[in-house]
Amino acid sequence: MDEPTGDLRRPQGWVAVGLPPGPVLALSGIVVFFLYLTWQIDEYEEQLRRRTKAGFSVLLVLGLLALAMLGHHALFDADGRLVVPTSWWRGQFVGGTSSDGGSATSPWGVAAVVALLLVLASHKPSFQMFRPPFYHK
Repeated sequence: MDEPTGDLRRPQGWVAVGLPPGPVLALSGIVVFFLYLTWQIDEYEEQLRRRTKAGFSVLLVLGLLALAMLGHHALFDADGRLVVPTSWWRGQFVGGTSSDGGSATSPWGVAAVVALLLVLASHKPSFQMFRPPFYHK
C-alpha cells in the first residue's frame, strides 16, 4: 500500500488562520457601524449647510429686490420723476422749524426693539425672571 509522502499537510498562511473569535468580530462590526454612521451624519450636515447657504442667498436677493421696489415706490412718482421732500434736504420738518424738544418716537424703532426682544427671548429656552441666583429646582 502506498503511504502518504507528507504532501497532505495543512496549508499555511491566511487560509489556515480561520476566523477571529466572535467577540472580536462583534466589536469590529460595531466600530465599523459607528464610523459609517458618523460619516453619514457629516455628509448630512454638509448638505444641510449648503442648503442653508443657498436659502440665505435667495432670501438676501429677495430682500434686496423688495428694498429696491420700496425705494422706487417711495422716491418716484407715477411719471418717473424723483419726488424728495425739501425738508429732507434742509434737515427741517414740515413746519419750517426743527424739533427742539419733541418726544416723538418712531414706530420703526419700536418695532425693531420688539423684534430684537422676541428673538432674544426665543433663543433662551426657559425665560426665568426675578429668580435669586441660589434658587434651584
